[in-house]
Amino acid sequence: FRDNAHLMAQYADSVRAARRIAEGKTGLVRIAYMAFAATELMPAAVARFSRAHPHVEVSLQYIRTQGQKLALARDEIDLGYMIGPFDHPEYHSLLLATEPLYVATPRNHPLLRRPVIKPADLAGEKIILGDQKEWGEYRWRLADMFHTEGVELNVALEASNTLGLLGLVSAGLGVTVYPESLTGFLGRAVELRPIMHPAFRLNTVLVWKRANHSPQVRAFVATARNLPAHR
Repeated sequence: FRDNAHLMAQYADSVRAARRIAEGKTGLVRIAYMAFAATELMPAAVARFSRAHPHVEVSLQYIRTQGQKLALARDEIDLGYMIGPFDHPEYHSLLLATEPLYVATPRNHPLLRRPVIKPADLAGEKIILGDQKEWGEYRWRLADMFHTEGVELNVALEASNTLGLLGLVSAGLGVTVYPESLTGFLGRAVELRPIMHPAFRLNTVLVWKRANHSPQVRAFVATARNLPAHR
């Protein structure tokens, strides 16, 4: 009888464990994010999700947007915070934020004397951007925005990360263009002004495979969807 009772208890535990997995209350969710989601969108969603689902393991990886698309296709991650839009019949895409772009300049830069800064005002300026390897998607979208306004960017220097960009700007070697999500992390040697144009905005989207029916993924998407919108 004791053996039977032990077997029944094991069976009941297995059933409860399977139910928790099916309900998304345990398991693993693998999330990738790019730089512009790292400061607010991703941490806020992970924090709320972890409080609601303490037994679900969250795996985080920093991957640039193009790398995330490959990782999703290979089933190496479940969800990706990437630069949007991303329209593909095999994927869901949830718009999380549409944020304005800013010009970051050294102190006392001539651009700061303008009442407003428009895209055309950056024509001829020495521009400092992230390199193509890490910032390729952002640079492509930025170049497209300026090209639409008839402005070709004069990229004078490149850096592989945000600290490098800010160091070069603060040293007076040029200006850069930043999304609003990163503007709270600038040093005192850098000044900010918004680019006054309705099209100069950056989208951040959350992407996952339509074929991925994981309850953990559905639960995380619901969490991200219900966070206060960033506009």
